[in-house]
Amino acid sequence: MDNKKVSIVFHSVCGNNFLIAKEFCKEFKDNGADVQILRVQDPNLEEIAKQFTIAGQYKNEMMKIEEANPEKLLDSDIIIIGSPTYYGNVSGAMKSFMDSFSPYWVDARFWGKKLFAYSTCTNGEGGGDICLNAINVFGHHMGMLPVPVPSNLLSVQSFPAYGLLHYVGEYSNMRPTGNIILAIKAMTERLLEL
Repeated sequence: MDNKKVSIVFHSVCGNNFLIAKEFCKEFKDNGADVQILRVQDPNLEEIAKQFTIAGQYKNEMMKIEEANPEKLLDSDIIIIGSPTYYGNVSGAMKSFMDSFSPYWVDARFWGKKLFAYSTCTNGEGGGDICLNAINVFGHHMGMLPVPVPSNLLSVQSFPAYGLLHYVGEYSNMRPTGNIILAIKAMTERLLEL
C-alpha cells in the first residue's frame, strides 16, 4: 500500500464529531497514511459553549486544530467530512465550508478524490442519513467519488450506505464507543484498500 494523503474535516459543537475525527486520524496514522485533521470555522462556538456545558467540554482542544479551507485539501487522496445533523442537513458552519469550494468547481480541482462522510444525530429519526447524503451530493458536484459503507462492514450493526452515523442522544452526551469505533477501524482499512 502506498502512502496515501488523507484529510479529515469536521464540524463539532458538543465534541462527538471531533472524537470521531480523532479516531479516524489515529486509525489512518496506525495504517501508515499521511493524515491531517482540520476543523470548520464556527463563529458561534464560544457563545454556545457558555450556554451548554457539553459544548465546552472539548472546545479548547478543538480550537487548537487548524481551520480548514479547500486549498489545504487539494493534494488529498481521501477526504473525510464529518458534520452534526441539523434539521436533516449539515450544520450551517459545514454548509459555509462546502460553499467555499465554488472557485474550485469551475476547474474540477477535486475531481477523482475519494470522499467519505460521517455524521452525528440525536436519534434514528433525526435525519442523519439525509445529512450524509448532503455531504455525498456535495462531493458529486465537486467531481469526488463518494465511498459507500459496505453492507458487511460490521456483523453486529448496520450503517446507512451514505456514511457512518453515530446517535448521540437528546443531550449529545452519548460519546462514540463500541461499534462506532470498530466501524471507524474497519472503514479506514477499506478506504486505504481503494
